[in-house]
Amino acid sequence: MSFEDDWRGWHASRERYAGAEYGPSALESTNWLITEPAAVDGVPGLWALTGDGGIRGSELGSSGTTVTLRGAETIRFGRRELRVFDRDGTVALRVFNPGRPQREHFSAIDAYPPRESWRVPATFEPTPDEQITVTAVDGVEHESAVAGRLHFELDGAPHTLTVTRGPQGGLSAVFGDATNGVETYRFRFLPIDEPGDDGTAWIDFNRAYLPPCAFSDQYVCPLPPLGNRYPASIRAGERAVILGR
Repeated sequence: MSFEDDWRGWHASRERYAGAEYGPSALESTNWLITEPAAVDGVPGLWALTGDGGIRGSELGSSGTTVTLRGAETIRFGRRELRVFDRDGTVALRVFNPGRPQREHFSAIDAYPPRESWRVPATFEPTPDEQITVTAVDGVEHESAVAGRLHFELDGAPHTLTVTRGPQGGLSAVFGDATNGVETYRFRFLPIDEPGDDGTAWIDFNRAYLPPCAFSDQYVCPLPPLGNRYPASIRAGERAVILGR
């Protein structure tokens, strides 16, 4: 498979994911509950925290049924699906609605044409035990472990990219560049394959993708950390969500 065919397959899978019935465009609300029962828009009953990481719904229907959601459990009322969202121990109730206009009118993800020149070599420098402060789009901060930094060049100028490592392996980064707010969304995510034993790695900006908050403002995505915002224009990867009529 050629470089372009491989990218197009990846891009098509991203569009399928983004426009899926219960994909990111379907997130209607994120409800930060308390232990006192309260109504949630579009959902029957009253909802509250259980105090031990779960969410309880009560007065559901004429029989007064009560349900409790924990972990990856979900429940549906009509087409709306409810899920538990845990952010560092703070729990919220998320409501996904396939009938949300932004989901129903999702058309495509605009992206730059793939170019091999945006796949650049890098050197990985591990940073054991380092922590950074990550700020989310809603201003909430938390400490996150840093896997290391990738050293690379753009147009002959040296740069570094601070990366984290996911539980399933592989590196990832949040970055910003001069196209943000003009040609692209305000920041983007980037997956990176694990470096070789000698520290060699590749950064493929063609795989830069939109964060979930580009599809719904109810997500609480992390912003790029210090050092991951570049004055250069990185015209590669996904640009913006396209909504049809």
